[in-house]
Amino acid sequence: MALTGPSGDLGALLLPKLQADASVERILTLGPRPLSGPKIDHRSLDLTRHDAEEELADALGEHPVDVLYHLAFLNRRVRGSVAHEVEVIGTMRVLAAAGAAKVGRLVVSSLTALYGARPELPALVREEQPLTGVPHSRYVQDKIEVERQVHQFRERHPEIPTLVLRFAPVLGPSVDNPATRLLSRRLVPTLLGFNPLWQAIHEDDAALALHTALRSDATGELNIVAAGVLAFSGLVHEAGGHALPLPLRVARAAMRTLNAAGASTAPVNLLDYLRYSWVADGAKARRTLGFIPRHNVLDAARSMRARN
Repeated sequence: MALTGPSGDLGALLLPKLQADASVERILTLGPRPLSGPKIDHRSLDLTRHDAEEELADALGEHPVDVLYHLAFLNRRVRGSVAHEVEVIGTMRVLAAAGAAKVGRLVVSSLTALYGARPELPALVREEQPLTGVPHSRYVQDKIEVERQVHQFRERHPEIPTLVLRFAPVLGPSVDNPATRLLSRRLVPTLLGFNPLWQAIHEDDAALALHTALRSDATGELNIVAAGVLAFSGLVHEAGGHALPLPLRVARAAMRTLNAAGASTAPVNLLDYLRYSWVADGAKARRTLGFIPRHNVLDAARSMRARN
């Protein structure tokens, strides 16, 4: 099997499970950072390079690839258009190489955040809900474009089973994303008069879902969420922080100031997620993937305390 983004959050969570899996003989890892370990055959790859598609096709074509995990997505802050180059242009190159190499199966990570956060959203969001994201957030819109590309790939290559796993915010001591950066603060800015419902997934269960996909015949899109929901203020409390309710205008200014100072917080453009509930239905993943999370939303939130 093969894996892009082996040093990213999800790749780093999945790799130990693949290495411990007796049925996995070889793991072709594709990424810019050097990597070594049991079963690993690493190839240096920068998805922003113009020749990345050719390098990918060569690497994937050397040996049959039963499953290709595409996990090369950025959750940390980057400057300029780097995230767009890695995710949107990089995915275009990965998909072209996967089609040329005729990989046996493709698994791509995504986010439930792509459904957006707005008052008219259904109380329980299923996979067929359109991906509208939030205005002015390139972080979200790039990931929506990735899903559009994957949909087109599925239509062009019906012979390659393709699965998209949409993760709720992944929480835990080892992951770094907008949710963990926000919840790692002692005082967490919230919006006065708003207390939306949030979901999460424990980092161990995120790895479990990815590993379960290795031998599953599930295709399409699946929401990967823990059992239960928490009001955002409750999530903050369980993560070990204290909610600081602020008027919208003040919260926006505070987050801009924190970002400018290099403090860990969420992008200002994602404030809608602190206003409106966004709760995804995980029943399809339980039914078709056989994914049963071992931790509920309380466990996921409390795992953040190990970061302190």
